[in-house]
Amino acid sequence: MEQQSIPQKSNRVTTHLDRFIATTGKTEKEYLEWASEVGRKMHINTLDKLVCAKLNIYSAAHLIHVPTPLPLGISENEVSEYLIQNSQNPYELGKLWSETKADALAWTCKESTIANSLAFFPKSDFEQFGDKNHLADVSRTWFKKDGLNLDTQAQEMSENSGFEITVQDLVEFVMKYRPRTYKNPAEVKLKRIEERFREVTGFGIKEYYVEHLLKICYVLKPQLEEVPF
Repeated sequence: MEQQSIPQKSNRVTTHLDRFIATTGKTEKEYLEWASEVGRKMHINTLDKLVCAKLNIYSAAHLIHVPTPLPLGISENEVSEYLIQNSQNPYELGKLWSETKADALAWTCKESTIANSLAFFPKSDFEQFGDKNHLADVSRTWFKKDGLNLDTQAQEMSENSGFEITVQDLVEFVMKYRPRTYKNPAEVKLKRIEERFREVTGFGIKEYYVEHLLKICYVLKPQLEEVPF
């Protein structure tokens, strides 16, 4: 007599991904995006609790109502520096960080142009245009035997940037900075804000958390009513 086969019970474990796809009909990519967003919201809630506990406030949205008192007569261009040194308010620091980040990305000057454009160059170029006695001051990572000559680079930078950039400017730059270490003034300020934010909150600044603080603390200013005269 032919034996009937007994159905075997599957040992496959149902995962969150399986249930998500079965329930929603969406894809694995959509699940990962959803899970990432859920995780981020949970993390934001955790950071809010840390801020509230540290500053003894009932809600992170209350931060907008506890601004840092400014000294009488302080000028507008001194406010940001004062806040970096004295603010205990993560919303204030986050707002300043967001504004400074935009400045850092848009910053343009001769040194930032060189930093963004300067490619490797032959060591012999520095020996030709610079002072051999300062060769030890220059990182060897700048040198490449078949690199682009400094005079050619200086000419191209001048033509493309609107700044007059000389070979001597490039020589002085590589004596001051290793590759990818230059920071423009706004980037330096950004770093100081990040350090202050960590001092105040106990955790590092994140763009999505700053966006969260700006959103929950945003208050629409009342519109003035038009008068008939």
